[in-house]
Parts: sequence; C-alpha cells; structure tokens
Amino acid sequence: MVATLVALRWRITLNVLRSNIWAALGLILGATGALALLTPLVLGAVTLGRADPATATQVLGGVGAAITIGWTVVPLLSTGVDATLDPRSMAAWTAPSRTLSLGLAVAGACGVPGIVTGLVLLIPAVTWLAAGQPGAALLSLLLAPASLATCVLLGRSVVIRAGVSSSRRGRDLLALLGFFAVMALSLLPSLLNLVLDAEHLELGGLVAVARGLGLTPFGWALAAPGYLAQGQAATAALLTVGALALPLVLAPVWHRVVIRVMTAPTQTRTRAHAYADAPSHPGRAAVGAVLPWQRRLERISSGPTAAVAARCLRYWRSDPRYLVQVVAVLAVAVLLTGMIATNYGFATDSYDEGTTVTLRDVSLTPGQAPGALFIIGLILALLCGWMIHDDLAFDSTALWTHISAGLPGRSDRLGRALAVAVWQLPLLLALIFVCGWLTGNWVQVPAYLGAMVGMYGVALAWSSVTSVLLPYETNPPGENPMKSRTSGTAFIAALLQMLGTVVIGVVCLPVLVPLIVLVTREAWLWGWLLLPAGVLWGGGVAWCGAVLGGRQLDRRCADVLATIRTWPGHDAA
Repeated sequence: MVATLVALRWRITLNVLRSNIWAALGLILGATGALALLTPLVLGAVTLGRADPATATQVLGGVGAAITIGWTVVPLLSTGVDATLDPRSMAAWTAPSRTLSLGLAVAGACGVPGIVTGLVLLIPAVTWLAAGQPGAALLSLLLAPASLATCVLLGRSVVIRAGVSSSRRGRDLLALLGFFAVMALSLLPSLLNLVLDAEHLELGGLVAVARGLGLTPFGWALAAPGYLAQGQAATAALLTVGALALPLVLAPVWHRVVIRVMTAPTQTRTRAHAYADAPSHPGRAAVGAVLPWQRRLERISSGPTAAVAARCLRYWRSDPRYLVQVVAVLAVAVLLTGMIATNYGFATDSYDEGTTVTLRDVSLTPGQAPGALFIIGLILALLCGWMIHDDLAFDSTALWTHISAGLPGRSDRLGRALAVAVWQLPLLLALIFVCGWLTGNWVQVPAYLGAMVGMYGVALAWSSVTSVLLPYETNPPGENPMKSRTSGTAFIAALLQMLGTVVIGVVCLPVLVPLIVLVTREAWLWGWLLLPAGVLWGGGVAWCGAVLGGRQLDRRCADVLATIRTWPGHDAA
C-alpha cells in the first residue's frame, strides 16, 4: 500500500499540474528556488566545518529545530500549500489502518518539500567531514531519516488535525488560536534585538537561544553528531536515542489523527439563527431587526448598497475567515511598533576633530517616540483596503442571491467598500492620532492623515476591480480558514499581491510625492493642503474603482459564479 500511495500522490500532482498552469508554474519556481539554495548551503556547511565544533553544534541544532518547526508553521500560514492525499479524501475508499497511516506519511515525505528537506538534512554530514570528524558525519547520515520522519509526522499531525474539529465553534476557535500562534512566531525577528547586544555586536544571547533549540526534541537529530565531535559521547548517545525514539512516539499520534479525520463528520451543519428574532409579520420591521445596520447606512447610501454593507458587516464580526484578517491587521500594527521599539536609533555629535556616531535606545514615551511611527498608518491603510480583494470568493455560491435579485454591480462594490470603511476608517484615524500623541509632532498629523486616506481609497479601488477580474480560491464558508488548499493558488495570491502593491503605489504618487517633499523640507504647514487633497483623491479613486468593478461584475457575474463552483467545497456551500 505504501508504494501505491506514493504513486497515487505523484499521479494526482501531475494531473493538477496539467490542468492548472499557475500551479505548475508555482511548483517549478518553488522547486527551482529551493534547489538553487543547496549550493550556498553546501559552501556554508564547509565553512562551518572549519569553525569550532561547539559553534557548529549550536548552529546545526538551531537549524534542525527551525526546519522541524517550519514544517508545522508554514502550512498553517500559507493558503494553497500542498495537501495531496488528505486522509479525509481517503475515507470513501478504505478504512483507517496503521498501514494506511504509514503510507500517507511516506507519501507526504516524497513530495517536493520532503525531497528538498531530505537533501538539506544530509548537508550536516558535509560539515563534519570538513571538520575531520568521520564518526560525526556517519551519525549525521544515520539520523537524517529520523529527522525527516519527525518533520513529516509532526507537521502532518498538526496541520491535518487543525483542519477539522467536532463542531463549527471548535473549528473557529482552533483557527483563531492557530493564527495567534503564527503571528506570535512572526514577532521573533524583532525579539532578536532583545537577545543581541547591538551596541557591542555581542551574540551571546543568540548563541544561548541556538543552544537551547538544539537541546529541544526538534533539534536532537542535528545536535547529536556535534556532541560526538566534541568528545561528549554520553550526551551524543542520549540525544541519538531521543532522536530515534521521537518518530516512534509521533507515529501513534499521527495514526489517531488519521482515524479521527476519516471517521468524524466532514462538516457540521447548523441552522443559522440570523432570522430567529425577526418579527413574524412581513415588512420593513423584519428587515430592520435582521440587519439593524441597514437603516443606519441608508442615511448615507442607497437601499441596495446599505443592504449589502449590512450583510457584510455581519460577516466581519462572525465569520472566522474575516476575523483572521482583522487579527492580522492588529498584529501587524503591534509587530511594526515592536520593531521600532526594539531597534536602535543613531545620534551624531560633531566636533572639531570629526563626527561621532553613537547608538541610542528608542523610546515610546509620549512626546519622545520617533516619527517613523507615522509610517505604520500608511502601511495599515494599504492592508485594510486590500482586505476585500477576494471578497466574492468568500461569498462562495451565495453570490447567486445578488445575481438572482438583479442587484447592480455598482451597489455590490460600493456596499462591500462601505462595510469595511465603517470600522476601518475610525481605526486608521485613531492610529494616526495615537502616533501624533506618542511622537508629540501634532503638526505632522494633517499631512500623514491626507496621505493615509488617499492610499486607503486607492487600495479599495484596486480591491473592487481585482475581486471581479481575478478571483482565486479560498476556503468555503464553515471551513477552517487555516486549512490548506490543493490548487496551487498560493502563487496566484502572491503574484496578485506583488502586482497590486506596484499598481497602488503608482496611483498613490499624487499624494505620496507631496508627502515626501513635506518630510524632506519639513514644511508641515502645507500638510493642511495635503489633507483635503488626499481625501478627494482617495474618495474619487475609490468611487471610480467601484463603478468600474461594478460594470465588470454586471458582465462577468455568471462567469465568476461558475469559477467559484469549480473550487472544492464551494459547490455545496
């Protein structure tokens, strides 16, 4: 069965590549990039072999732990990574068994990520050969399969298990907790400044972290040969036994995960209670009770636009796929603030003999924070406007309700933009004023506020157009937002993000160029002119984007719906 599952995995992969050019291109580019890294890694391994054995042990142990953790974190962070031969897809053809669990694990290791990881895990042997330690090199080769098995079993157990739960609420909670964990890991680069003494360029803290990672179960396999090279045979033997036992411990865990996902219901359907409290008699009161925001928004927009906005607002506070995006924006704000707070600033002192440059700590005390905080507002404006760039895909086949009702495309586009602007604009405004309070530079607030609103409107316009022209696959309603898809659309999403960043940056030049001029010349009083200019530019571009996107939606609504129905899980959404 193991050989059959490996062959089936590659047959499925090749079929997907034949039918999806984007998936093929993404796989080719990813595999080429990974293989291109092998040469510098080998050269680095040879160089590391000439260093002290203790240093090489710490580096390799930390790298081994990072690889193992990466097998768990990357699939949770990326949408569209390979999930071929998911145990759930095997439930209709066979019963769960230990042979099936073993075959699925081996098939998971035989994909492109597994092959590249296996090659990387062989590189430490080069390090120990360069160091003149053949015993350590041999032990490294013997432990490489155990390290790969640990990566596969741990990663598959966590990722596959994270895709299901016994209830809808359980899946939502699991997704949000997983996302919080991923965002916490993303703070790691900023936290490195806390363990590095940047002023004296001392790496003692980083060395301690690497040593600690090497002694965790994640780094045992790559750290054990290093201790053998240092003559610590007892420690090496203990780590070797632990590294070999770890896959044996994870194998039953993986088997239980396979049994759980193959025997549990694939989807828990519960009746929505959105209309439970609505009056029994028909009429306007029922609509007001179901969508209370509709009446409020009708004061500033038309009825159809307000209805779409009210429905989308309900999603933004209840759908985990939307909540994950809200958490992401808040986490980015915290991350950028932390990066500024944990970095060092430069202070220059000029004397007759010359100029001295010293490093000083950055303070976030109100009135003393650096002006770089204002940049956070511009970045978040871009991210907030970007949130609805695939909103039609989030609707899934529910888009049919708009089509059947004859809703104008412009009302759909304006309604979705209004739904996010209701809560995003106050958030962005509060952020700019907080930055002004922390920096004490209130005179800079009008300029940055105008540029921020202009950039936000341009990002909304881009999202209004691209969500109609370039929708890409996302998880269907009710599914874990952290679950991986198999169509290779991660490459499409990345390409769309790069293209969108360039286009938005170009269209924002009328507000960004004046801002740069004001910053360089410190002519902040002119910011009061940039404020209304940015508002008019952002609002005008957002309106044009909604009109253009609405026209495209009127023409392509059937095609968009047909595309959505081809995605796994959306035909029954």
